[in-house]
Amino acid sequence: MDTAREIKRKGAKEIIVIYRRGRKQMPAEDSEVESAMNEGIKFLFQNNITKILGKDKVEKVECIKTELVKVEGDREKPINIDGSNYELETDIVVMALGSKPDIKILSNLGLELNEWGYIKTDENKMTSKENVYAAGDLIGTKSTVAWAAKSGRDAAEKICEVF
Repeated sequence: MDTAREIKRKGAKEIIVIYRRGRKQMPAEDSEVESAMNEGIKFLFQNNITKILGKDKVEKVECIKTELVKVEGDREKPINIDGSNYELETDIVVMALGSKPDIKILSNLGLELNEWGYIKTDENKMTSKENVYAAGDLIGTKSTVAWAAKSGRDAAEKICEVF
């Protein structure tokens, strides 16, 4: 949330947060989500990114809608809805998956991974694909919210320097 809000404050025209679960499952405080919405950030709940598209740079992302299905206990798991794929034009992707990244998802994105299976980035938090940035848990940052937030802010500052 911090990264999206910071990029918006630095002048981005449009920010869309794509989250595979519903708003009530989002691990962000309601006040953070409300503040982001009030700042003009859009949210696509129950959607998931399946591909990052573009020849030499990011041009689009392919998304798919999800539905929440109850599994063990009260936990709801997002399941992709077959045939609901669509594309969004974009020029930057900032990934913030949190916790431990799913290696299968990471390997499908076509981004270079390091020897531990995390997304490899340069000093500006840019991945092996131009204009795709990653931070926090995706790049193997120390596993605390504070370190992930700092990593996200650092990525936002680097993105703003470029654009």
